[in-house]
Amino acid sequence: MKHERSISRILSLLLIVALLFNLAGCVQPPVNTTTTPTTQPTAPSTQPTTEPSEPEPTEPSVPEPTDPPVDPNVLTYTLTQDDVDEFYRLLDECEKLAIAGEDREAIEAISDELDEKFEFIYAQNTIAMILYYERMGNKDRTQQHLDCVEIATAANDAYIQAVRRIYQSGTPARDYLFEDWTEQDIEMLMKYDERIAELQQRNSEIEVEYNASSNDSVRIPLYIEFVQNNNEMAQIYGYDNYYTYAYQMVYDRDYDAKSVEQMRDYCKEYMPQIFDLANLKFNSSYGGLNAKDQAALVAYLYDDYNTLGTDYLTPYLSVMPGALKDHTDHMIQVDSMFTTSSGAMQGAFTTTIGDRSYCFFGRGYKGVSTVVHEAGHYYASRYNDLGEIPLDLAELHSQGNEMLFLVNTGSIMKDTVYAAASSYTMYNNVAMILICLMVDEFEQLVYTTDISGYTAEDFDALMNSVVTQYFELDYVNANLTDVNAYWRQVVVDQPVYYISYAVSVIAAIDLYTLAVKDFASAAEIYRKLCEEPVIDAGFLGNITEAGLSTPFEESFYIELRDYILKGR
Repeated sequence: MKHERSISRILSLLLIVALLFNLAGCVQPPVNTTTTPTTQPTAPSTQPTTEPSEPEPTEPSVPEPTDPPVDPNVLTYTLTQDDVDEFYRLLDECEKLAIAGEDREAIEAISDELDEKFEFIYAQNTIAMILYYERMGNKDRTQQHLDCVEIATAANDAYIQAVRRIYQSGTPARDYLFEDWTEQDIEMLMKYDERIAELQQRNSEIEVEYNASSNDSVRIPLYIEFVQNNNEMAQIYGYDNYYTYAYQMVYDRDYDAKSVEQMRDYCKEYMPQIFDLANLKFNSSYGGLNAKDQAALVAYLYDDYNTLGTDYLTPYLSVMPGALKDHTDHMIQVDSMFTTSSGAMQGAFTTTIGDRSYCFFGRGYKGVSTVVHEAGHYYASRYNDLGEIPLDLAELHSQGNEMLFLVNTGSIMKDTVYAAASSYTMYNNVAMILICLMVDEFEQLVYTTDISGYTAEDFDALMNSVVTQYFELDYVNANLTDVNAYWRQVVVDQPVYYISYAVSVIAAIDLYTLAVKDFASAAEIYRKLCEEPVIDAGFLGNITEAGLSTPFEESFYIELRDYILKGR
């Protein structure tokens, strides 16, 4: 996937990457995971994420590589001070040649070296992050992660400032160096301030401190500082708040808060009834199973992928078009870590390490649906740069894979067990839409309100005010999730992300209903979305072209209600 780039392409790419905070590639939150179904099934658990931020130090120190993961041949941290020094040497030489502007060939040659070294630093940053997530209680790994974030942030900050000096120099080479830049690119370059690096560095530290504690007396002040830091960064770039900034610049969404408000209105009107129907349908189908069939369902939902591979995964991959099977096999055998460490992060995610895609599976996250979910991300990443795929579309890559996998089990599994499995998945997806909408609205309020001096009770009251627009609070806590425990677990790891899960699962549900009628057609739609997406068309453009419903159409919610009512 490596390709040659001119310096103008490199400069534009790196600035955009920096602005999006996705310096190690697009890090995907893990699949939702639930507990064993009961007559009162639980809702999706926390979706921990791993997006590294990118702040700055004055004299970054290079951490010495610490103890390797279980298999040192999979991931090894090798960054040295010589690598860092070489990056700054190349950056200085590149800047001088670019400002002189006389030798285009030399500029492009040195910029290729600079690009390679920059990518290496960020690949090492990702490795340090993964090793930290494998053993979050390990002090050496925690420090190595923070130190490497500091190095990567400093490199990013130095790069952006060098780019700005080149642009402001009036170099004769400016026309071709910046020929692909838009007015917005230039505007953001001029607004960039080293204060952003300081705030990002502090936020990285906050994430570690926050995740290491379960005490509100520690967490709440950290969260307030985190929110204020994000808002300050957004304001430097000319936005009123981070919520608006994140929609446009961090997640590259092709819809705005006004569109989401319309979606909320539809969900508040239709989703309570839809959820009740889905909940009742699952409880009825599960309760009607004998003990042996209930055990079969529980095994399907929660047993490790390798236990169920022959029964479900291998048959599914064998009927899918494209190279999904080959990529899934390679992901499992080569590009993944299945950790059993007691200190591992609870979740699974897909990220990039240089040109390599890599999947992390925390302890207890080896269920077949989790592996299928991450395999969707991995599959799409083999055809696209994860950092360029809109995250809403990336989530459809993972959720769509789960939906097709589910439909394929219908030809393998006993009919009554499959009915319970499909009704559980529908229940779970509806719950996910609701919970993610609630979190998104909660974060909108947090980022647009003066939260100075807020207590844990104040934040809980804010969340409760959102929840009760849908259901009674006791009903939500009993049937979806403990909402005030939930928001604490998700809002620091990846702020303003959760609407992506809500909008993408709607398209995934539509793909599922199509697959029930015509599996081959649905599978081909999925293949094209993964292998041949039109990146510039964004999320909405791609799903509309594929004939899938958007979350902003009232007809979807009516059709979903009718679909569940008819018992299909």
